[in-house]
Amino acid sequence: MTQHRQAGFTLLEVLIVALLMGLVASAVTLSVSVAGPEQELKKQAQRFITATEMVLDESVLSGQFIGIVIDEDQYQFVFYKEGKWLPVDHDRLLSAKKMDEGITLDIVIDVIDGMPLVQEDEQDESWFDEPFIDEQTEEDKKKHPEPQILLFPSGEMTPFELNFNTINDDSQPVNVLVVGNALGRLTIGRVDE
Repeated sequence: MTQHRQAGFTLLEVLIVALLMGLVASAVTLSVSVAGPEQELKKQAQRFITATEMVLDESVLSGQFIGIVIDEDQYQFVFYKEGKWLPVDHDRLLSAKKMDEGITLDIVIDVIDGMPLVQEDEQDESWFDEPFIDEQTEEDKKKHPEPQILLFPSGEMTPFELNFNTINDDSQPVNVLVVGNALGRLTIGRVDE
């Protein structure tokens, strides 16, 4: 009498294939998550661009001036109301964004055709300074910081360059540049590069 073997896979073969698939999946996940500090900086920069584009659209729709305050380790959206810059804190996406440990921000505002934004013969005053108001105290400046970047209801904004900086494992500086032009266009890196 002859034995007929059924077609199919044994349990051992199925387990070996599942184990190999698991190993491949974990290797791919590990290589993606250890992509390096530049990938993390690009992710943070893209998050900044997305939020800024959304706020710029809101500025056009609402007709309201909105600003961005850049500190060394965070950025924050603010709006102008009753003579003060107030933080946008009622929206989780637009509330102050603190950078991860080791990431710093560095902003350059004087990028209009190589000319400084404020000329030597101009006064360094804000458009929103009201005459005859006493100087702000340090506490007021912290509560109501004046933004470096203005988003106008016309869809334009203050031209700027914002560097997201960190140090890699080899102690080498790594940075990702976000450029915003006067027409409200935001890019990672300079357009001419």
